[in-house]
Amino acid sequence: MESDIAKGILLPGTRLPSQRELADFLDINFTTVTRAYKLSEQLGLTYGLIGKGTYIAQAANKTISISSLYKDSLFELGLNSSFEQCNSMLNTTIADVAAKSSIEKLLNYKNAVGTVFHRQVAANYLAKLGIKAKTENIAITSGGQNALTIILLGLFNPNDKIAVDRFTYANFIALAKMINIKLVPIDFDGEGMIAAGLEKACRNSNLRGIYLMTGCSNPTGIRMSEKRRKTLAGVIKKYGLIVIEDDYLGFIGMDNENKIVKLSSLLPKQSVYICSMSKPVAAGLRVGYLVFPDAYRQNLQQALCNINVKTSSLDAEIITQALLTGTAYKIMHKKLQLALKANAIFSAVFDIKEKEYKNTPAFIKWLPLKKNNLGAEAIESLLLANGIRVFHSDRFLVGPKINHEFLRISLSATQTIGLLKPALTKLKVVLGEQKLI
Repeated sequence: MESDIAKGILLPGTRLPSQRELADFLDINFTTVTRAYKLSEQLGLTYGLIGKGTYIAQAANKTISISSLYKDSLFELGLNSSFEQCNSMLNTTIADVAAKSSIEKLLNYKNAVGTVFHRQVAANYLAKLGIKAKTENIAITSGGQNALTIILLGLFNPNDKIAVDRFTYANFIALAKMINIKLVPIDFDGEGMIAAGLEKACRNSNLRGIYLMTGCSNPTGIRMSEKRRKTLAGVIKKYGLIVIEDDYLGFIGMDNENKIVKLSSLLPKQSVYICSMSKPVAAGLRVGYLVFPDAYRQNLQQALCNINVKTSSLDAEIITQALLTGTAYKIMHKKLQLALKANAIFSAVFDIKEKEYKNTPAFIKWLPLKKNNLGAEAIESLLLANGIRVFHSDRFLVGPKINHEFLRISLSATQTIGLLKPALTKLKVVLGEQKLI
């Protein structure tokens, strides 16, 4: 089966014969087929639908993890970057940290989960986002992706099931696949994940946890309403799910007087909260803040030590000093202004009034495509041949393909904001020529 998928004989979406039918056809033991189907699902090659059968997964033979492969001649609209033209604003902070006489104290194995001082500063920053946490309930990780790895290995087991949005973070899909954790897709609307869909999955799928990007879903850009958060919290509490709240763009609403309550704050005893500093400050400084309840502390700290040995105190010191001096907040303000400007450019180029889904003024937009027979790889390749990199919705899809196709457009990846309009204009022209928009 794996060989036929690799060769393109078995295509994504293909319905496989029933286990009994295949066993009879191949004249082999039924239990052998059962084991093969189970293994294929664990490897992410197939997925099963209750009462409908087993199908080849959309990403069965693809590398869907998203990383950067920059080319100077390329309009980069794919990578969900962090307005890296702001990185130079950290130069003075980095120089000041490097000049400290005590810098050698940051270069040893001590303080695996972060120094007390670094975590105190983290707690103060988190409070501005609406998260109250004691220092003993905070760990400093090597970024958001590292925090996700620590959570999955520290709190979950192979074959556990985690509910996710039908379209979700591609690197989380790939990570779950590596650890043999099954993701269960839940439908969504303009306010986020639909609570009735989650309840149904809880009844039918023996879920262990739920992963959500409540502040700005990647790739859809949907910001979950407070009403939906509270409704979901009721379902989550009822079934005792572990909440993984990935608030990678939490700083966007930091200055709002009426902040929307975090899902983790509604369910503090069964939630882990991730605050990566990649988007607000700098992606190259691998620092994230992981907040957890007492019950999860030992498992998560042990997982962090086993995976990282320790988090870089040097990176954490740069972020800490940037927060203390106010430099980090200046960077965040600059990025927010760039995001607002980028969103305005996108709206002007595509003249799209967002009727279906409400997007925040963040770093990504999604662009719906007309029905077509090209397929995800062909569309991405076509655009790449025209000097544009974007990512198709299939990269973010969990479960069976649905009649909703779009491109995720990164507004923060071009080397300057001045390159965004020509990049989007060229994208519009190419898509128009192919009758995709």
